[in-house]
Amino acid sequence: MAMNNGHWVDFELTLTGLSQRVQVRIGSFPERSVASVDVGTTRTNGIGATAREALVAALAPLGYRMTTTIMAAPAMFGASAQLLAIGE
Repeated sequence: MAMNNGHWVDFELTLTGLSQRVQVRIGSFPERSVASVDVGTTRTNGIGATAREALVAALAPLGYRMTTTIMAAPAMFGASAQLLAIGE
């Protein structure tokens, strides 16, 4: 089944103390949300009922410290606003 009619939010974070950029892509669909996170050569994916759940699932393999650092980054406020604007 093709996933269409979704809304995508793409953003990049530069975090203090991390030499690599964090690239995030979140897709919101009527039934679920998906997230993809790229850090250097590592790519992780997650799925959840909401965009936040999908992002946390995608970040989990990176460890607790990385997950909390990314979720608390000021740039996440802009991403959250974009997700709210599309109805997530």
